[in-house]
Amino acid sequence: MSRPYPLGISATPESVAQLKGFFDFIEPPARVLMGLEDDAAFAPSRDQLLASPLPVRAFNVLFPADLKVVGETVNWDRVESYLDSVINRAAEVGAKVLVFGSGGARAVPEGFPRTIAWGQLVRMLSLGANVAEARGIVFAIEGLRRAECNIINSFREALQLARDVDRPGVRVLADIYHFLEENEPLSDIREGADWLVHVHLSGAERRYPGYGSYPLRELFDVLDGAGYRGGISIECRWGADMPAEALYAAGFLDCMLSG
Repeated sequence: MSRPYPLGISATPESVAQLKGFFDFIEPPARVLMGLEDDAAFAPSRDQLLASPLPVRAFNVLFPADLKVVGETVNWDRVESYLDSVINRAAEVGAKVLVFGSGGARAVPEGFPRTIAWGQLVRMLSLGANVAEARGIVFAIEGLRRAECNIINSFREALQLARDVDRPGVRVLADIYHFLEENEPLSDIREGADWLVHVHLSGAERRYPGYGSYPLRELFDVLDGAGYRGGISIECRWGADMPAEALYAAGFLDCMLSG
């Protein structure tokens, strides 16, 4: 069927052979780009990404938790080198979006001024945009629930950060799980519709779409009303049979989107 949005799955190439024809892309974690390693170390991972049964469109979890971008210990030379490597490698394998959730890397240390932390986030994204825009890559800032991070806990905050950076290569992501965990109305997406470049889906209990009762129909109504046509990607907690659950989720979403 013809989908209104490309449908992806947060997974690595070796786990999606059975899903070809049912999904449009994969969204692996950025750790597979090995941004702190040299090109020789990355080569096997690059070859695997290029040979993936499903094309790579996005990467999530941009930073490892121990590469801090907020606080007194930020090593800006290391951050800039990491961004340069990750952005160029992502572009090399065909990706278009880098998701900036990375709660561990961006968490504000106790007692550290939040205004300074905010400025550091603006600085990091501006540095990244200098490289990303030349490579056709866009950062998608993700609001995370408070249990995972203590800054940027809503779509509205992510939108404000993107506006403060004010670069074409910095936009926002909407994740239904974090919306519901933070009791943020899905209608907030309308305020930043022009800034939205990526969407994360899940079902009840952060399982796959179609599991339990979850307001996915409401989310799609908001996206349709906003004229969104970017990618939507399942980011969830899989059970013992990931391929079976993923196939069910794809069918569930296709039925919903065709209704």
